[in-house]
Amino acid sequence: MKVFKIIALCSLSLLCASCSLKERILSESTMDSYYKTPQECLTGLNACYTNVRAILNNSKYFTTSECQSDLMVLRAVDQKEATLQITPAQPQFGATLWQQAYNGIMRANSVEAAILRADFSEEEKQPLLAEAVVLRSLFYYLLTINFGDVPFYEEEVTWKNNDSIARLPRMSASKTRTTLIEELDYHLLQCKSLDFKRTNDEDNQQRYRIGAAVGLMLAGKMCLWEERWSDAIKYFGVLEEIYGQGAGKPEGALAQYPLSDLPFGRRYIDESILEIANTSTEYGLIVTGALASICTPVRQVSTSEGADSSVEDDDSGMDEEEDENSDLSADSDIYQGIRIPELGPYARTRTPARPTYRFFKYLMPYTSTDRRMARYDVLGNKIEDSGGYMAWGWEGYDPSEDMSVAQPAFRMFNGLKSYSRPYLGNKFWCFGMRYTKDSNSYRFFRYAGVMLSLAECWTMKGDKVKACAYLNEVRRRAGLEAINPGDFTVDALMAMVRDESGRELFGECQRKADLVRWGVWYDYVLKYNAGPVNSADNYMESGENNTIMMRNLKPCHRYFPIPDEQITYSGGALDNKEYNECGL
Repeated sequence: MKVFKIIALCSLSLLCASCSLKERILSESTMDSYYKTPQECLTGLNACYTNVRAILNNSKYFTTSECQSDLMVLRAVDQKEATLQITPAQPQFGATLWQQAYNGIMRANSVEAAILRADFSEEEKQPLLAEAVVLRSLFYYLLTINFGDVPFYEEEVTWKNNDSIARLPRMSASKTRTTLIEELDYHLLQCKSLDFKRTNDEDNQQRYRIGAAVGLMLAGKMCLWEERWSDAIKYFGVLEEIYGQGAGKPEGALAQYPLSDLPFGRRYIDESILEIANTSTEYGLIVTGALASICTPVRQVSTSEGADSSVEDDDSGMDEEEDENSDLSADSDIYQGIRIPELGPYARTRTPARPTYRFFKYLMPYTSTDRRMARYDVLGNKIEDSGGYMAWGWEGYDPSEDMSVAQPAFRMFNGLKSYSRPYLGNKFWCFGMRYTKDSNSYRFFRYAGVMLSLAECWTMKGDKVKACAYLNEVRRRAGLEAINPGDFTVDALMAMVRDESGRELFGECQRKADLVRWGVWYDYVLKYNAGPVNSADNYMESGENNTIMMRNLKPCHRYFPIPDEQITYSGGALDNKEYNECGL
């Protein structure tokens, strides 16, 4: 059984190399002569984390996963993923995702082979092999949810097999997932090769690495894609034991993790299963992302008396981003008319992503009691233990005030009212950001997602009582009323699961893949994101750039196309039939 390892994404700051199925062969002499001890094999696995970070730390992955959904829109022509300017000739972030994932797979396969050849004990090999399996599974998971069927191989690349690997055709995503689930089950549940601990627990030997919790999450998620509900319950159930402190019951376990931990500015939170942690210190290691630059209210560059460089037309206008040559030091801690010292004077903001009408008027309206919604309500009242998902305003200063004597007060952002489309909230901001570089931690898997997945599994198995128990745990932590299983059909309850998943996991790069898996992606994007408003119950966005998205939107965009250059490398073994049928 081939194994892959995933390393924790923390403060590793390695350069990102690109690759494809036309693999660059690692030196066979190096593999034979160097990787002989557990420590040396571990360094080989560490290199895989470069590729994990290159994918998940990229803001383009966020725009792909969230802004191609029913919950978030990014109205900027240059954000090609967000407006679906995607073709096989111009695959945009798809090219990066393909290259980095297969580079990581090649590295993991090679190190796995070296571990198997190495002359140290089986007891020392097992956790290294298991980590390699989880790593490989993550790369293939990211490929299959974003490309569908992809080439699959687990061999070490050599001079002898390089050409044959480069010419592999697509293998069904179902077969890929089935293979990976079996491998994860063997190493994690049968061999128990990795600690069954929360990812960030101090006594977890895999702390800050990708260990058993990530592997179990991947196995469960892949079972959801295959509609293997009972198997998914098995894997998510183990995570429930780990993160629910062994209670094995849905009642109350999630409450131990406060909503105030959810903003990305909090690092290594207890609820995290997989997160990418950035680090920025004055004289130390600097590893940054750029997500906050497209999630923060627009920074106002000029502050002449009464000036407002970025008032937004809430329905059809564009937020004006900063000019590349603007003065970053003068009066630049003003964001949409509010002086916010904690955001700082050196951030560089761009046209921001915003919630769709569906999200802020239907799923999480400003009248809601949902504590995930905002740090401040529209009247300026501070919400304790909030998630900070959206922001209509903030507690700051008027630009004309003398901050040495004035007191901060809640103010609405320029152009917004209580019923206006808000900005993304402090969940996504980076206080003290410099230029476009933020030092936040990006979250991808956490325990609330396990609860929602268990709710989905029990719904699909027809057990509405158990489904509601898990769903209500998520709702209770958010301050929402519990729902009664007797009030719903199975179909209606599944719709509730989809909506609650959108609320809870907002901005955590899960939404598009979930919509594709549920078979509703095209309809939801067309209805709630891409087109103009055409009915009273249709919360669709409007505006020039969403018209661009509607013009571009095609069913084939549920997945990225395989880049044309990869088709060439494969000698025609690969194809983009679905895109060709759409005329692209």
